[in-house]
Amino acid sequence: MGAFDNMMKGESTFMVELSETSDILKQASPRSLVILDELGRGTSTHDGVAIAQAVLDYTVRDIKPLTLFITHYQSLARMADGWPRGELRNVHMRFEEQKGVDGEDEVTFLYEVGEGVAHRSYGLNVGKLAGLPKVVLDVAGVKSRMMEKEEGRRRIENTSRVLSNLLSGDDQQHLDSLIAGIEQL
Repeated sequence: MGAFDNMMKGESTFMVELSETSDILKQASPRSLVILDELGRGTSTHDGVAIAQAVLDYTVRDIKPLTLFITHYQSLARMADGWPRGELRNVHMRFEEQKGVDGEDEVTFLYEVGEGVAHRSYGLNVGKLAGLPKVVLDVAGVKSRMMEKEEGRRRIENTSRVLSNLLSGDDQQHLDSLIAGIEQL
């Protein structure tokens, strides 16, 4: 759970994090408790997701310790589908949403574990709790909604492309891709 750098040794936060992860993977056994928090956050999204997914898969498949793997990478949640005996399950920190007196959504974090995936991020709410200026949160909210719409548009285009490929031939891989795309929407 490294959240620091070691610039005196020329090590970025990400390098420290991966060095710590390497040590964990070398020393862990089926009797270990492994806790990894936001692995991969210090590099590009694709590299970060790929590293996080590979580490999670290796940990659960090969080492088999009791593992708590905290992530905001939604794509990692689909990995649980590949573990029908429940070796890998999704849980999230529970919360309640309600309208505040100002008409804005208010989120109360309950600090309880709930089954399943939280399908939304509440980073702006955490920013509000941390005291970020309203003008900053307003701009971030606009940008976040723009990015969500763009991501949705890309997913729809990809799902449309997969559907087109599926209709042009009977291919199980295209069907699986279509189902995954629809689940993401």
